[in-house]
Amino acid sequence: MTLTQLVDKVILKATGKVSTVTEGDTKWNKVLGIANTLIDSWEEEYGVDWESLYDSDYEIGTVTATDTFAIDTDDVRKLSDKKEDFIRVWHTDGVNYTDYETVPPERLKHFDTGNFCARIGDNLVFNKAFTSSSTEFGGTIKAPVYTYATALASASDVVPVDIPNWLVVMCAAEYVRNDVTRQNQYPNLVAEGNTLMQRMRENNDAQVDTVERPWTAPGQTWA
Repeated sequence: MTLTQLVDKVILKATGKVSTVTEGDTKWNKVLGIANTLIDSWEEEYGVDWESLYDSDYEIGTVTATDTFAIDTDDVRKLSDKKEDFIRVWHTDGVNYTDYETVPPERLKHFDTGNFCARIGDNLVFNKAFTSSSTEFGGTIKAPVYTYATALASASDVVPVDIPNWLVVMCAAEYVRNDVTRQNQYPNLVAEGNTLMQRMRENNDAQVDTVERPWTAPGQTWA
């Protein structure tokens, strides 16, 4: 569903009238503002990591002589905490790699040996500093992460929500909330939206059951 389709569906749902809204006019901007606010809420839904926002191979940066690497928090909401997921450092040969287990920040200081790291604030911190003689030096750090959804802006932008109709219904609810002639629709619209949210959560749980597998090197297949 594109932004144009979303706007038209929201107006129809809220008013019961078919209307083609022009990009940039008052109604368009109102729906756009509501939609992006709701998308922000959706991606932060309590207790849910949306698989549609999962990136198993997000590039953090290049290994230099330090133990601390900045995470782009404009893109990354959180590191994956799936037990099968690791931070992977690809060596400069592009073939070999080293995996690091992610641990809670308060536990990192207890690991003097082995390969461990933690997210501390806006940084990815390893349990030892790399040096110019490290086999990983100059390599690429990649991590399984959950990203933020891209905000809607242009008419052809695609709604990032798993069930776009949830966004239609909840936008319509907010659209009529302060309209004295239509605000009686608000409770029913919210109830409909909650049903769709529950379906999204159930669908997402099903996806998690399917995708939780250990990583494999390029060219390998799942066992």
